[in-house]
Amino acid sequence: MRLLESERLMLKPIEEEDIYVLLEIRWDWDVMFFSLHEPISRREQLEWYRSLSSKKDLALSVFLKTEQGLKLVGTIGLYDINPRHQRATFRMRLSKESQGLGIGFEAGRMLMEYGFNVLNLRKICGDQFAVNKAAVTFCRRMGFVEEGVLRKHFYQNGEFRDVSFVGLLKEDFFAAMGELDKQQSTGE
Repeated sequence: MRLLESERLMLKPIEEEDIYVLLEIRWDWDVMFFSLHEPISRREQLEWYRSLSSKKDLALSVFLKTEQGLKLVGTIGLYDINPRHQRATFRMRLSKESQGLGIGFEAGRMLMEYGFNVLNLRKICGDQFAVNKAAVTFCRRMGFVEEGVLRKHFYQNGEFRDVSFVGLLKEDFFAAMGELDKQQSTGE
């Protein structure tokens, strides 16, 4: 897989030297609060990294370009890629300090374009806690449509929580991005 790059971001396959920084992000309470996944150990993180080559997953590190160089700020990926059904599952996790800066949207757009144009996907799915307003807003801007709610599906922080299941069709993504680009070019 080649690098995906914009003026301020670089997405590249996760390397072994990235995994412990990504684990620290994963362990951050503010990040974990909205994560559907349990905290894992360093050993489990290393095992996950080593298993990537045998899976049909595209797991990428997200780097922010700074004056000091590249700063690792999270991970993004397409998982369970199914070429026959042209479908994959989207996941993203960003450090607390990089949230709310448009980094997730920019990285997501780069990955979706790669998934639809290069991997020939037809649909990208995802799930999130229904109370995660930032994720809901991200999905709406990206063109995802809520396809269902799994009621009281995950137990986290002492309570069962609803999970919103979303899907993004190729044509919906490009329509949403075209509309967004049009709005930005006209200053709306």
